[in-house]
Amino acid sequence: MSSPAWGTSTTASVRPARLLARGLTKRCAVCGGGHLYDGWFKMKARCPRCGYQFAREEGFFLGAVVVNFAVAEGLMALLCIVPSIYLFATRPDASVWPLLGGGLIAAVVAPIVLYPFSKTTWVALELTLRPAATTEPSDVS
Repeated sequence: MSSPAWGTSTTASVRPARLLARGLTKRCAVCGGGHLYDGWFKMKARCPRCGYQFAREEGFFLGAVVVNFAVAEGLMALLCIVPSIYLFATRPDASVWPLLGGGLIAAVVAPIVLYPFSKTTWVALELTLRPAATTEPSDVS
């Protein structure tokens, strides 16, 4: 790709809310293109529409893991911890099985379901904080 379709002027002119909306819907934050995954867990290296390289540096997607973990922990609090505090304060003899089911869903199912969304959301967050320059990521050799 000799002249990429993305760059500072492209990402700087897009509002952060739009970048995040694109990321939350598994779309390229730069151009809004879709089909970024070859499977549920295999993200393409570049956007098929604009050619933007998603991993900007070594270990880039560690932030996506943190986003996914934070969402899973938030769900754990909403589905397990808060209800257990309320339930045991009002009915100390209540069953814990519904609470364990909610915790299991939050801890195991949610990170798997939200995995691709966390990666595209991380790309959008990164572009919001550090817009892409026309020289990065490097052209395909």
